[in-house]
Amino acid sequence: MRTIIENALSSKDGHVIDSVVGLFQSRTFAKGETLLHQGDIWSHAFVIERGLVRMHLIGRDGKDFNKNFLLEGALFCPITAEMEEQPSLFAISALESSFIWQAPISALRSTLVGHGLWEPLRSELLARLVSQKLQREHDLLTLDGKSRYQQLCQSKPHLAARVPVAHLASYLGLTDVSLSRIRRQLKQEQE
Repeated sequence: MRTIIENALSSKDGHVIDSVVGLFQSRTFAKGETLLHQGDIWSHAFVIERGLVRMHLIGRDGKDFNKNFLLEGALFCPITAEMEEQPSLFAISALESSFIWQAPISALRSTLVGHGLWEPLRSELLARLVSQKLQREHDLLTLDGKSRYQQLCQSKPHLAARVPVAHLASYLGLTDVSLSRIRRQLKQEQE
């Protein structure tokens, strides 16, 4: 946990790291358990020590759409005032049994502001988010399903191996049947 915080803050200052780490409490989330319900206020920062979570939207018809997956080492939190104050547009759920640290975002933000580290962290998280969203938009608009899956396998092999097919298919804009077909075709091509 400490190393994740040091890396996220790009700081080795023991006093600062201790003050931030002290804000977090550990919790185990069972597979399928929700960290944040869609429509709730996002009031905590999370650090994944072990496990896999997904950010997903639930449509009015109950259909589930995956927007992102996060693995060990990820720090994620609301990064705009609107994300902290408005009902969340998405849910966050554990895809595997996960050991996660959580801290009240207000306390984390206040501590980081006091050390001049909130804006650098926020800027880094926003930059990563924009880059990921631009790449995903590009892939969804310009690549066929097989190419989208191959791109994911190349850029994020750890996700392709761990995320269940139905969730991976939703993320790639495919049905689970078509993704299974693509995976079989690729396996046959490699043999």
